[in-house]
Amino acid sequence: MSKNSISLKWIVYTFIIGLSLNACLSIFTISQITFSIFPFLTLCFSVNHFYGFYINEAENEASVRPAWVTFFMGIFTYSAFTGALYPELGSNFISISLTLILGIWVMYKWMFGDKHYSA
Repeated sequence: MSKNSISLKWIVYTFIIGLSLNACLSIFTISQITFSIFPFLTLCFSVNHFYGFYINEAENEASVRPAWVTFFMGIFTYSAFTGALYPELGSNFISISLTLILGIWVMYKWMFGDKHYSA
């Protein structure tokens, strides 16, 4: 792997961690959502696998910011999903807007990366 490439494994696992973390919190805070053990299992397994990738690729500095962004994308995506399922909870405009903005930023970084120009 080249020094400046973004790891797809980091992107996928941080997105799944964000989704499952928000699902776990929503189970306890939103009364319409029924209890399920699967978000907790998903959170445990994805954190375990992500930690293994992090240990093996600890020098991959290019993936840190996009990984944080996809973590928050996962959180906002699940918020938008619950807002679409239960409209009485309120608008999901902010969640959808932030997800789209963060997704555009990640795609830009993935396609073009960090260009450091020297004069």
